[in-house]
Formats: sequence, structure tokens, C-alpha cells
Amino acid sequence: MSASLLNQPGEQPPGRVRVASEVVASIAALAAQEVVGIAAMCEPAGVNVSLPLHRQHAHRGVKLQMVGDTGIKLDLYVAITPQASITQLADQLQHKVAHAIHSMLGLDAVEINLHIAEIEGD
Repeated sequence: MSASLLNQPGEQPPGRVRVASEVVASIAALAAQEVVGIAAMCEPAGVNVSLPLHRQHAHRGVKLQMVGDTGIKLDLYVAITPQASITQLADQLQHKVAHAIHSMLGLDAVEINLHIAEIEGD
């Protein structure tokens, strides 16, 4: 990178970065699946998205809506394992997804809603 491309303090950046909504949803889905007790992501109607999560399906199970310039509202549709503690799972999922969204994109998750569509194995 040449020195002329680096921003000096107070200067405007040379361009914008746009991230597709599918990428944002993929980040949320991948973070959610790291939480113990999440069996799979589901379509809003409750259809299980098979694991492992394939790149072309990574946005399934996540709905998102921008709130202002830097906020985001997420709805996550999941299947859980029968032994999952819903209160602990919800807390861990919300923290993990919020952290992933903020660290990778600089967005603040203002709302993360968990929709339990099914219990795996039922």
C-alpha cells in the first residue's frame, strides 16, 4: 500500500465497504452454531437446514434489519438439542452473535431474537 492511500487524521476514507446481507447473516449463523445446544439453523417455517452449514445456505435461519447506520436487529431460527437449557443457550447465543457481528463488521446488535423452531430428534 502506498503512503498516498493511507488516511491522515481527519481525512475522509477513499471509498466505502459494502457487505451483502447474506454475509452478515452467515456471520450470525456461524456464530450461533458454535453455541452448545444449537443443533441446526432452521427456516422461519421450521424446516431444518442440514449440517454442516454449506456456504450457499449460510444465510438461512437468519433475518436481519438495519437500525440506523450502525445498528442491526437479528432474528435467529434454530433447532436445539433436547438437553439444552433455553435460558443459558439464549444468553450465550446472544452474546456470541453480538460479539461476532461487532468484531467483524463494527455493527451493534441492538436486538437479537431467538426463535426455537424445533427440538432435534423429535
